[in-house]
Amino acid sequence: MFLKEFFYMTRADRRTFICLCSLALVAIIFFGAVSLTDDTSNKIEERKETATVKDESHESADGQGYVVEETNKGSKLFYFDPNTADSTQLLQLGLRPWQVRNIYKYRARGGVYQCKEDFAYVYGLTVKDYKRLEPYIRIGADYLPASSLAEVRNRKRGYERSSRYASDNGENAPNMEHKAYTPKIRIGEHIEINGADTTELMKIPGIGSYYSRQIVRYRNQLGGFVSKEQLLEIEGFPEDAVKYISIDESSIRRLRINQLTLSQLKRHPYLNYYQARAISDYRRLRGNIRSISELKLMKEFSSHDIERIGPYIEY
Repeated sequence: MFLKEFFYMTRADRRTFICLCSLALVAIIFFGAVSLTDDTSNKIEERKETATVKDESHESADGQGYVVEETNKGSKLFYFDPNTADSTQLLQLGLRPWQVRNIYKYRARGGVYQCKEDFAYVYGLTVKDYKRLEPYIRIGADYLPASSLAEVRNRKRGYERSSRYASDNGENAPNMEHKAYTPKIRIGEHIEINGADTTELMKIPGIGSYYSRQIVRYRNQLGGFVSKEQLLEIEGFPEDAVKYISIDESSIRRLRINQLTLSQLKRHPYLNYYQARAISDYRRLRGNIRSISELKLMKEFSSHDIERIGPYIEY
């Protein structure tokens, strides 16, 4: 019936019908060819991937020529050293082939896993995988840090004993290879904190270069120390060092409270912005401040604030 109707079509209709059929046939052939090409390309890529893994395995740092292949078998857990484990073992542990390649590349560049935590940096390793493998990681003695050697630890302890001996006796320890660089003062001796430089401060037991610099820095900010307890305001300051300190208040640099600007006042550690502004506003509205009692009238100052800033004020 359809064929009969075809011959009764006009010439233009028949041409249109034939063109549409031709286009449909070409489209079917084209998509079939593309699908076949994709399948072929995928197979070629898989072969290249396998060949690449083989080459990288043979060129690994430890010289073991194991082929890295993905397996469908379940992973196994056993003790292993990531510095020496071969590709077969790593795959059995459940690692992906590309993760194994990364481990091989790292070792080929001279990388060493010195502790279990180093293995966590394997690219692509998840927290779940690391927690699963971590109990089974065993680092060989040859790959541990050199500082873990017994002779190195003993040498370090010997140096520490030498330093302590020199500190306790105020002189260099006899027959010791290392010498204390800064002799420490004895119990009962004191160093005046407001006039000492960093070298003198380092003679105080418990004070090294770091805390000596912190003391000088805080002293400059305050204008000098008026009590030993102020040293404890330095973070982590050793309390035992306080007994070796004396204070001379005559060298205190005081705040000229009626002359300094707001920005100059708030630089002092015991004055914040609001307190400095209150002083500035008070002077502008009422004139110069003549006594500490006038500061007590300001709501910005607590009794503790007055007690701290009082010794530094000059009217």
